[in-house]
Amino acid sequence: MPTVSFISANYVARALSYKGPADWMPNNDATIKAASAEHFLAVVQEVAAAGFEAIDIWTAHCHWQHHDREDYLEQVKGFCSQFDLTITSYAGGFQANEAKDIDAPFRFMKQLGATLFAGGIHGLPPADLAPMVNEICHRYGSRWAFENHPEKTVDEIFAKIDGGRHDRVGVALDTGWCGTQAMDALDAVKRVREADKLFIVHLKDVVAVGAHDTCAIGEGIVPCERVVRYLVQSGWEGDIAIEHEPYDRDPMPEIVRSFARVKEWLKG
Repeated sequence: MPTVSFISANYVARALSYKGPADWMPNNDATIKAASAEHFLAVVQEVAAAGFEAIDIWTAHCHWQHHDREDYLEQVKGFCSQFDLTITSYAGGFQANEAKDIDAPFRFMKQLGATLFAGGIHGLPPADLAPMVNEICHRYGSRWAFENHPEKTVDEIFAKIDGGRHDRVGVALDTGWCGTQAMDALDAVKRVREADKLFIVHLKDVVAVGAHDTCAIGEGIVPCERVVRYLVQSGWEGDIAIEHEPYDRDPMPEIVRSFARVKEWLKG
């Protein structure tokens, strides 16, 4: 049975009190700047109160370049343990031009206690990047799941991971971006699953094709119910991470509604 987790990037706009620009990077940067033990504790308390037992930690909440200081990393781990939240993945993206650019976040992730990096690694051709990441993953006992964004086909997704030929490199399939790009999310999940490269599912719904306005799971255009039911029926036992990142409001009420639906669908 799949587990269900909460991606802390759902709170992308929280640092700016949901009054900032509808743009990822200003909110990302504000979150990095606002990071503190108190801030993260509040996030963990709300996630646990909503009934989640697992969390994917967004890099902006605990960043290898900005938060490797004092005992913040240990506090983040401690709060997750205190509220019985398993750290499912380290989620985000970064630029890599050489091996040391990859080594640093993966080494930090190991200290954090996560074994999966879910997101994009950019800057190198896939044929150079994927084997480099694979080697580093073997070193740290971890894996990389590439998250699709602009890709419009499953073949394009596989091209980003060098054809899927590396054992520690797979896919974090984002169903919301499938919807944005007019890709059939159910077909994509099936194809990646059948290739044994579905490392995690970022279950996300969007309002319309061509834009990336997220909404509660089951209230947009993405066939989220069919995706979840397929995963159960196929015997997949990975993690389904609920993702909803509005810029103008607290996402938690809609995530609670989404979580309730997903739990029903998991019953088969």
